[in-house]
Amino acid sequence: MAARTIQIGEAGGHVAATIAKHRQRRSWDQPHLAELVTAAGRPMSASVLGKIESGARRVDVDDLMALAEALGVKVSRLLPGAAAEEPDHPSEDVPGPGTVLARVLDDIEALGDLEDLDATAPTLAAVAVRLAREIDAPVSLGNSLHSMSKELRQVLAELRSLAPEEPDDDDDLDDLASPD
Repeated sequence: MAARTIQIGEAGGHVAATIAKHRQRRSWDQPHLAELVTAAGRPMSASVLGKIESGARRVDVDDLMALAEALGVKVSRLLPGAAAEEPDHPSEDVPGPGTVLARVLDDIEALGDLEDLDATAPTLAAVAVRLAREIDAPVSLGNSLHSMSKELRQVLAELRSLAPEEPDDDDDLDDLASPD
């Protein structure tokens, strides 16, 4: 006997639209959010996220928790009813769980291929991601937020110092503007 597809109801449609709204508000594309969900511990591809947002795929509780963490919002903000009672201000979503991790992942991505850099760069990137997750965690595991933030800034500064310098953009056009 073939399994019967269960249609997504009104609540599921609301969740799908709300996920898309929060993603778009941050100017993220689906691959970026899928990467953040995966980093939050729930492997997800951009195509699966697309199916969720279009209402073609149901969201289970684990998906919902990881999506909320990646978006930096409370789970209740994605659900009908409870989310509608809370004010809808973008500033309310920042900072939140996942916000530091999202920014660190953006910084690391901007550095390009870390494998081509010094051998310590991938390890530093892993340390930065770990620190970001700890900072985003609702309860710190014995470390102070200040000391973790300081360590994260130091690690990111060291990562940036390992990146190749941009070539000098001096094209000598200023020389043409000066009178002889």
